[in-house]
Amino acid sequence: MEDYIVDWSRAQFALTALYHWIFVPLTLGLTFIVAIMETIYVKTGKEEWKSITKFWMTLLGINFAIGLATGIIMEFEFGTNWSNYSWIVGDIFGAPLAIEGLMAFFMESTFFAVMFFGWGKVSKKMHLLSTWLVAIGSNLSALWILVANGWMQHPTGMKFNLDTARFEMSNFFDVIFNPTAYSKFLHTVGSGYVMGSLFVVGISAWFLLKGRDTLLAKKSIVVGATFGLITSIFLILTGDESAHQVALHQPTKLASMEAIYDGQKRESLIAIGELNPDKEIGDKKDDFLWKIEIP
Repeated sequence: MEDYIVDWSRAQFALTALYHWIFVPLTLGLTFIVAIMETIYVKTGKEEWKSITKFWMTLLGINFAIGLATGIIMEFEFGTNWSNYSWIVGDIFGAPLAIEGLMAFFMESTFFAVMFFGWGKVSKKMHLLSTWLVAIGSNLSALWILVANGWMQHPTGMKFNLDTARFEMSNFFDVIFNPTAYSKFLHTVGSGYVMGSLFVVGISAWFLLKGRDTLLAKKSIVVGATFGLITSIFLILTGDESAHQVALHQPTKLASMEAIYDGQKRESLIAIGELNPDKEIGDKKDDFLWKIEIP
Protein backbone atom coordinates (compact mmCIF):
# COMPACT_ATOMS: atom_id res chain seq x y z
CA MET A 1 0.00 0.00 0.00
CA GLU A 2 1.26 3.46 -0.87
CA ASP A 3 2.18 5.67 2.09
CA TYR A 4 0.04 8.53 0.83
CA ILE A 5 -3.08 6.33 1.08
CA VAL A 6 -2.41 5.75 4.77
CA ASP A 7 -1.66 9.43 5.33
CA TRP A 8 -4.88 10.54 3.65
CA SER A 9 -6.89 7.89 5.51
CA ARG A 10 -5.51 9.19 8.79
CA ALA A 11 -6.22 12.77 7.79
CA GLN A 12 -9.81 11.96 6.81
CA PHE A 13 -10.50 10.09 10.05
CA ALA A 14 -8.84 12.82 12.12
CA LEU A 15 -10.92 15.51 10.42
CA THR A 16 -14.13 13.51 10.99
CA ALA A 17 -13.28 12.90 14.64
CA LEU A 18 -12.37 16.55 15.12
CA TYR A 19 -15.64 17.76 13.61
CA HIS A 20 -17.64 15.17 15.58
CA TRP A 21 -16.01 16.18 18.84
CA ILE A 22 -17.09 19.79 18.45
CA PHE A 23 -20.64 18.69 19.31
CA VAL A 24 -20.24 15.70 21.64
CA PRO A 25 -19.12 17.50 24.84
CA LEU A 26 -21.99 19.97 24.59
CA THR A 27 -24.49 17.12 24.29
CA LEU A 28 -23.02 15.37 27.35
CA GLY A 29 -23.32 18.47 29.51
CA LEU A 30 -26.43 20.13 28.13
CA THR A 31 -28.57 17.01 28.50
CA PHE A 32 -28.04 17.02 32.27
CA ILE A 33 -28.59 20.76 32.57
CA VAL A 34 -31.86 20.51 30.64
CA ALA A 35 -32.90 17.58 32.85
CA ILE A 36 -32.18 19.65 35.97
CA MET A 37 -34.19 22.58 34.60
CA GLU A 38 -37.16 20.34 33.78
CA THR A 39 -36.95 18.79 37.24
CA ILE A 40 -37.28 22.27 38.73
CA TYR A 41 -40.30 22.87 36.48
CA VAL A 42 -42.02 19.64 37.55
CA LYS A 43 -41.26 20.28 41.24
CA THR A 44 -42.35 23.94 41.28
CA GLY A 45 -44.98 23.96 38.54
CA LYS A 46 -43.78 27.40 37.41
CA GLU A 47 -44.32 27.98 33.70
CA GLU A 48 -41.18 30.10 33.30
CA TRP A 49 -39.10 26.99 34.00
CA LYS A 50 -40.98 25.15 31.25
CA SER A 51 -40.12 27.94 28.80
CA ILE A 52 -36.48 27.91 29.93
CA THR A 53 -36.30 24.13 29.51
CA LYS A 54 -37.81 24.29 26.02
CA PHE A 55 -35.37 27.01 24.94
CA TRP A 56 -32.27 25.03 25.88
CA MET A 57 -33.85 21.80 24.64
CA THR A 58 -34.15 23.32 21.16
CA LEU A 59 -30.43 24.13 21.08
CA LEU A 60 -29.70 20.65 22.43
CA GLY A 61 -31.74 19.11 19.60
CA ILE A 62 -29.76 20.95 16.92
CA ASN A 63 -26.45 20.00 18.50
CA PHE A 64 -27.54 16.37 19.01
CA ALA A 65 -28.57 15.96 15.36
CA ILE A 66 -25.25 17.25 13.99
CA GLY A 67 -23.25 15.16 16.46
CA LEU A 68 -25.24 12.08 15.50
CA ALA A 69 -24.62 12.56 11.77
CA THR A 70 -20.87 13.06 12.17
CA GLY A 71 -20.63 10.09 14.54
CA ILE A 72 -22.24 7.71 12.06
CA ILE A 73 -19.76 8.79 9.38
CA MET A 74 -16.88 8.05 11.75
CA GLU A 75 -18.27 4.55 12.46
CA PHE A 76 -18.35 3.81 8.73
CA GLU A 77 -14.73 4.88 8.38
CA PHE A 78 -13.62 2.00 10.60
CA GLY A 79 -14.63 -0.23 7.70
CA THR A 80 -13.74 1.97 4.75
CA ASN A 81 -10.38 3.25 6.04
CA TRP A 82 -9.26 0.65 8.59
CA SER A 83 -10.83 -2.61 7.43
CA ASN A 84 -7.74 -4.72 8.20
CA TYR A 85 -7.45 -3.28 11.69
CA SER A 86 -11.16 -3.90 12.27
CA TRP A 87 -10.73 -7.50 11.13
CA ILE A 88 -7.70 -8.17 13.35
CA VAL A 89 -9.14 -6.70 16.57
CA GLY A 90 -12.86 -6.76 15.74
CA ASP A 91 -13.69 -9.45 18.32
CA ILE A 92 -12.56 -7.08 21.08
CA PHE A 93 -12.92 -3.61 19.63
CA GLY A 94 -16.34 -4.28 18.13
CA ALA A 95 -17.96 -5.60 21.33
CA PRO A 96 -18.20 -2.30 23.28
CA LEU A 97 -19.24 -0.44 20.13
CA ALA A 98 -22.02 -2.97 19.53
CA ILE A 99 -23.18 -2.65 23.15
CA GLU A 100 -23.14 1.13 22.78
CA GLY A 101 -25.41 0.92 19.77
CA LEU A 102 -27.82 -1.66 21.19
CA MET A 103 -28.07 -0.31 24.73
CA ALA A 104 -27.17 3.38 24.91
CA PHE A 105 -27.75 4.78 21.43
CA PHE A 106 -31.16 3.17 20.97
CA MET A 107 -32.21 4.31 24.43
CA GLU A 108 -31.23 7.94 23.97
CA SER A 109 -32.61 8.07 20.42
CA THR A 110 -35.97 6.58 21.45
CA PHE A 111 -36.50 8.83 24.44
CA PHE A 112 -35.12 11.85 22.61
CA ALA A 113 -38.24 11.73 20.43
CA VAL A 114 -40.46 11.62 23.54
CA MET A 115 -38.46 14.44 25.13
CA PHE A 116 -38.59 16.66 22.06
CA PHE A 117 -42.10 15.99 20.75
CA GLY A 118 -43.87 14.73 23.86
CA TRP A 119 -44.86 18.04 25.44
CA GLY A 120 -48.59 17.82 26.18
CA LYS A 121 -48.78 14.25 24.84
CA VAL A 122 -47.38 12.40 27.87
CA SER A 123 -47.57 13.21 31.56
CA LYS A 124 -45.10 15.60 33.18
CA LYS A 125 -43.39 12.78 35.07
CA MET A 126 -43.10 10.61 31.96
CA HIS A 127 -41.63 13.52 30.01
CA LEU A 128 -39.18 14.22 32.83
CA LEU A 129 -38.18 10.56 32.91
CA SER A 130 -37.56 10.67 29.16
CA THR A 131 -35.32 13.71 29.54
CA TRP A 132 -33.24 12.02 32.24
CA LEU A 133 -32.97 8.84 30.17
CA VAL A 134 -31.63 10.88 27.25
CA ALA A 135 -28.98 12.37 29.56
CA ILE A 136 -28.07 8.97 30.99
CA GLY A 137 -28.09 7.34 27.55
CA SER A 138 -25.78 9.98 26.10
CA ASN A 139 -23.28 9.39 28.87
CA LEU A 140 -23.59 5.60 28.54
CA SER A 141 -22.74 6.02 24.85
CA ALA A 142 -19.59 7.87 25.88
CA LEU A 143 -18.77 5.08 28.35
CA TRP A 144 -18.80 2.26 25.80
CA ILE A 145 -17.03 4.29 23.13
CA LEU A 146 -14.29 5.18 25.61
CA VAL A 147 -14.04 1.55 26.73
CA ALA A 148 -13.12 0.78 23.10
CA ASN A 149 -10.75 3.77 23.00
CA GLY A 150 -9.22 2.82 26.35
CA TRP A 151 -8.53 -0.68 25.05
CA MET A 152 -6.73 0.83 22.06
CA GLN A 153 -4.56 2.87 24.43
CA HIS A 154 -3.94 0.04 26.94
CA PRO A 155 -4.97 -3.40 25.59
CA THR A 156 -6.19 -5.81 28.28
CA GLY A 157 -8.24 -9.02 28.42
CA MET A 158 -7.03 -10.43 25.10
CA LYS A 159 -4.89 -13.11 23.50
CA PHE A 160 -3.40 -13.55 20.04
CA ASN A 161 -4.62 -16.53 18.03
CA LEU A 162 -1.73 -17.81 15.89
CA ASP A 163 -4.05 -19.90 13.72
CA THR A 164 -6.24 -16.99 12.63
CA ALA A 165 -3.65 -14.20 13.13
CA ARG A 166 -6.26 -12.22 15.06
CA PHE A 167 -6.61 -10.84 18.57
CA GLU A 168 -9.42 -12.46 20.56
CA MET A 169 -11.09 -11.48 23.81
CA SER A 170 -10.02 -13.63 26.75
CA ASN A 171 -11.70 -11.73 29.59
CA PHE A 172 -14.64 -9.40 28.96
CA PHE A 173 -14.42 -7.81 32.42
CA ASP A 174 -10.73 -6.97 31.97
CA VAL A 175 -11.73 -5.08 28.82
CA ILE A 176 -14.62 -3.11 30.32
CA PHE A 177 -12.88 -2.39 33.64
CA ASN A 178 -9.69 -1.19 31.99
CA PRO A 179 -8.33 1.60 34.27
CA THR A 180 -7.31 3.69 31.27
CA ALA A 181 -10.85 3.53 29.88
CA TYR A 182 -12.48 4.67 33.09
CA SER A 183 -10.03 7.50 33.70
CA LYS A 184 -10.70 8.71 30.16
CA PHE A 185 -14.46 8.31 30.57
CA LEU A 186 -14.68 10.29 33.82
CA HIS A 187 -12.49 13.09 32.50
CA THR A 188 -14.30 13.21 29.16
CA VAL A 189 -17.80 13.46 30.63
CA GLY A 190 -16.50 15.97 33.18
CA SER A 191 -15.22 18.17 30.35
CA GLY A 192 -18.63 17.85 28.70
CA TYR A 193 -20.39 19.00 31.88
CA VAL A 194 -18.16 22.07 32.11
CA MET A 195 -18.66 22.74 28.39
CA GLY A 196 -22.44 22.63 28.82
CA SER A 197 -22.24 24.99 31.77
CA LEU A 198 -20.10 27.50 29.88
CA PHE A 199 -22.46 27.32 26.92
CA VAL A 200 -25.51 28.10 29.08
CA VAL A 201 -23.81 30.81 31.13
CA GLY A 202 -22.21 32.41 28.06
CA ILE A 203 -25.44 32.73 26.07
CA SER A 204 -27.33 33.87 29.17
CA ALA A 205 -24.70 36.53 29.87
CA TRP A 206 -25.05 37.76 26.29
CA PHE A 207 -28.84 38.00 26.78
CA LEU A 208 -28.29 40.08 29.93
CA LEU A 209 -25.85 42.32 28.09
CA LYS A 210 -28.42 42.94 25.34
CA GLY A 211 -31.34 43.24 27.77
CA ARG A 212 -33.13 40.25 26.18
CA ASP A 213 -35.07 37.58 28.07
CA THR A 214 -33.52 38.64 31.35
CA LEU A 215 -35.63 36.25 33.47
CA LEU A 216 -34.50 33.27 31.36
CA ALA A 217 -30.92 34.50 31.47
CA LYS A 218 -30.77 34.98 35.25
CA LYS A 219 -32.33 31.64 36.09
CA SER A 220 -30.19 29.84 33.51
CA ILE A 221 -27.04 31.39 34.92
CA VAL A 222 -27.92 30.12 38.39
CA VAL A 223 -28.33 26.55 37.15
CA GLY A 224 -25.41 26.66 34.71
CA ALA A 225 -22.95 28.30 37.10
CA THR A 226 -23.81 25.97 39.98
CA PHE A 227 -23.53 22.89 37.79
CA GLY A 228 -20.29 24.19 36.29
CA LEU A 229 -18.69 24.94 39.66
CA ILE A 230 -19.36 21.44 40.97
CA THR A 231 -18.28 19.68 37.79
CA SER A 232 -15.13 21.78 37.36
CA ILE A 233 -13.81 20.37 40.65
CA PHE A 234 -14.66 16.88 39.37
CA LEU A 235 -12.86 17.72 36.10
CA ILE A 236 -9.64 18.70 37.87
CA LEU A 237 -9.55 15.49 39.91
CA THR A 238 -10.28 13.22 36.95
CA GLY A 239 -7.80 15.09 34.77
CA ASP A 240 -5.04 14.33 37.25
CA GLU A 241 -5.98 10.65 37.29
CA SER A 242 -6.14 10.53 33.49
CA ALA A 243 -2.65 11.99 33.22
CA HIS A 244 -1.44 9.51 35.84
CA GLN A 245 -2.73 6.61 33.73
CA VAL A 246 -0.94 7.98 30.66
CA ALA A 247 2.31 8.28 32.61
CA LEU A 248 1.90 4.76 33.97
CA HIS A 249 0.98 2.92 30.77
CA GLN A 250 2.13 5.24 27.95
CA PRO A 251 5.22 7.14 29.15
CA THR A 252 6.47 7.68 25.59
CA LYS A 253 3.15 9.23 24.65
CA LEU A 254 3.36 11.58 27.64
CA ALA A 255 6.92 12.53 26.65
CA SER A 256 5.66 13.36 23.15
CA MET A 257 2.77 15.41 24.56
CA GLU A 258 5.20 17.40 26.69
CA ALA A 259 7.92 17.57 23.97
CA ILE A 260 10.46 15.86 26.23
CA TYR A 261 13.37 14.75 24.05
CA ASP A 262 15.75 13.52 26.78
CA GLY A 263 14.01 11.95 29.77
CA GLN A 264 14.99 12.62 33.36
CA LYS A 265 13.39 12.43 36.77
CA ARG A 266 10.91 15.11 37.87
CA GLU A 267 10.44 16.91 34.58
CA SER A 268 8.73 20.30 34.75
CA LEU A 269 5.23 20.72 33.31
CA ILE A 270 5.32 22.88 30.17
CA ALA A 271 2.36 25.27 30.28
CA ILE A 272 3.08 27.00 26.95
CA GLY A 273 6.06 27.36 24.66
CA GLU A 274 7.48 27.35 21.14
CA LEU A 275 9.29 24.20 20.00
CA ASN A 276 12.77 24.42 18.53
CA PRO A 277 12.37 23.02 14.97
CA ASP A 278 16.11 22.18 14.78
CA LYS A 279 16.13 20.09 17.96
CA GLU A 280 17.01 16.39 17.64
CA ILE A 281 17.23 13.65 20.24
CA GLY A 282 20.62 13.60 21.96
CA ASP A 283 21.94 16.96 20.75
CA LYS A 284 22.75 19.92 22.99
CA LYS A 285 20.18 22.33 21.57
CA ASP A 286 17.35 23.64 23.72
CA ASP A 287 14.00 21.86 23.36
CA PHE A 288 12.10 25.17 23.19
CA LEU A 289 12.85 28.60 21.80
CA TRP A 290 10.89 29.93 24.79
CA LYS A 291 8.61 28.34 27.37
CA ILE A 292 6.67 28.87 30.57
CA GLU A 293 6.99 25.86 32.85
CA ILE A 294 5.71 24.72 36.22
CA PRO A 295 8.49 23.07 38.28
